[in-house]
Amino acid sequence: MKDQREKINRIDKELAELLDKRMELAEEIGKIKKEKALPVYDARREKEVFDNLAELPKKSIEDEELREIFKHIILISRRHGEKGMC
Repeated sequence: MKDQREKINRIDKELAELLDKRMELAEEIGKIKKEKALPVYDARREKEVFDNLAELPKKSIEDEELREIFKHIILISRRHGEKGMC
C-alpha cells in the first residue's frame, strides 16, 4: 500500500503542476479575449472539451466522473480567464 500511496503522491504533484499551467493559459486567453472584445464563456469550446474527454481511452474512470472533475476545472479556468481580462 505504501508504494501505491507514493505513486498517488507523485501523480497529485503532476496534476497540480499541469493545472497550474492550465490556469496560466486561461489567463492568457482572457487577455486575448479582452483585446478582441470576446466574452470569457464560450459554450462551443466547453462542449469541445467534454467531447474530447469522452473520446479518451479510460481504464477505471467513468465518463461522467471525468466530466464532473472537468466541470470544476473549467469553472476555475473561467475565473482565471476573467483575471486576465482585468
